[in-house]
Amino acid sequence: MSFADNSALTRSSIFKTLVALSVLVTVLNIIIIRQLYIDSDNFHQQRLTAQLNDEVREFAFAAKQSSSEVEKLLKTKQATNTPFSYRIVEYIEPPQSTHYYPISHLTNLSTKFRISDSHQLEIDVDRQVLAAYKEALIPIVLTGVMLPSATLLVATFFFTVLILRRLETVNQAMNRVLCGERAVKLPVSRQDDEFDILSIHLNYMIEQMAKNETTLKSLTTGLAHDMRTPMARLKLRLEGILDDERSLNAEQSQQVSACHEELELLLSLFNSMLEIAKLNSGQTNITFQTVNLSKIAHDALEFVTPLAEQKQQQLIIRDDQPCLVSGDPSLLFRAIFNLIENAVKYTPEKGTIEIVIDKLGVVIADNGIGIADQDKLHVCQPMYRADKSRTEQGNGLGLSLVDAIAHRHGAQLLLKDNHPGLRARFYFN
Repeated sequence: MSFADNSALTRSSIFKTLVALSVLVTVLNIIIIRQLYIDSDNFHQQRLTAQLNDEVREFAFAAKQSSSEVEKLLKTKQATNTPFSYRIVEYIEPPQSTHYYPISHLTNLSTKFRISDSHQLEIDVDRQVLAAYKEALIPIVLTGVMLPSATLLVATFFFTVLILRRLETVNQAMNRVLCGERAVKLPVSRQDDEFDILSIHLNYMIEQMAKNETTLKSLTTGLAHDMRTPMARLKLRLEGILDDERSLNAEQSQQVSACHEELELLLSLFNSMLEIAKLNSGQTNITFQTVNLSKIAHDALEFVTPLAEQKQQQLIIRDDQPCLVSGDPSLLFRAIFNLIENAVKYTPEKGTIEIVIDKLGVVIADNGIGIADQDKLHVCQPMYRADKSRTEQGNGLGLSLVDAIAHRHGAQLLLKDNHPGLRARFYFN
C-alpha cells in the first residue's frame, strides 16, 4: 500500500480507534484470564483439601479398628497414584483427642493425627503435584492472553490498511479533479458497501460539475461571440459621429468619446474571453516553428518601454543562456508582453523590472506589490483579480491568456515571491 506520506497510518483516526479498542479488549482479557487462573488454582486446592479430609477419615476409621488395619490401608495408599505422602512418626505430644476435625483450607499442605498411643500419621500434599498443576496452567494462560492480543493487532492493521486503501483511491481521484481533470470516475465494486455508495455520489457530483462547467463556458463564449458583432457596429457608429465635428458640441463630443473608449474596453474583454476559450479548447490553430525567446523578449520590451519611462522605472534585460523553443511567435510574444506589462503596471514609480532569458525560458522579476500566496492559485482563472490589483485598470484576463498560451506550448506559468514583488517564470519543460 502506498500512502501520501510515512505517517498516514499513525495519523489515521481509524487506526487509533482500533488500537485503543484492541488495548481495552486485551486489558479486559488479561483481567479475566488472571481471575480464571486464581479461581482454577483455588478450585484445585479445594479438591485436594476434600481429598485430604477423605484420607484423614479413612485412616481415623482404620485406627479405631486396629493398628494392623492402619498399616494395611497405608500400604494400599502408597501403592496407588495419590497426591499425598504418608509417614508414621513417634507420638511425643501430650495426649490429645483422637476426634477428627475437617480441614477447611490447605495452609501448611500437611496434617497430623494420632493413630495409636505411641504413633501418629502425617499426611502431606505432594508439592510437585501443585507445581505441576501450576506449570500446566501457565501455557494456557499465556495462550489465552497472547493469542487474542496478537489476533486483535493483526486485525487492526489489516482493517486499517483495507479502509485507507479505499479512502486513498477516493482522495487520489478528488485530487485529480482539483487539478482540473474532469474525466475522472471512481471505481464501484459489486459489494454495494458504504464506499461504493460514496463513489457513486462522488461520480455523480463530478459529472454535474463537468456539465455545469461546460454549460457555463458555452454560455460565456456564446454570449461574448453574439455581443461582439453589435458592439462592433455600435463602435463604428460612434466613430462616425465623432468624425462629423459639426453634429456635436464640445461637451457632447467628450461624452461620446468616453462612451467610445468604454466600448473599446468591452470589445477587448470579449475578444480576450473568446481567444482564451479557443486556446483552451484547442480551436486555435498554432503554427509551430523554432522561436528565439530572447528576440521575442526584446521586441516585447520595446513596446513596454514608453509606459515604463512614464513611471521612471528601470528596465533590465539579461541574456544568460540562449533559449530556442518550438511555438507560435505571435502567441509567445503576447504572453511575454502581458507579463512585462503587468510588471510595469503593478510596480510603483522608480521601481526596477528585470527580464532574464535562460535555457528554461523567461523570468520577469519586479519589486512591485506582488501577489499574495492565497491568490497565486486563482490569478490564472478568467476574471479573477486579487485585492491588491483592484486599484489598477484591468479585466483579470491577462494572466489567464498567458496560462492558456503556456499550456498550448507544453510550458508552465510559475509565480513566486520576489521579496518584494513578483517573480513570474514562463517555464519550458
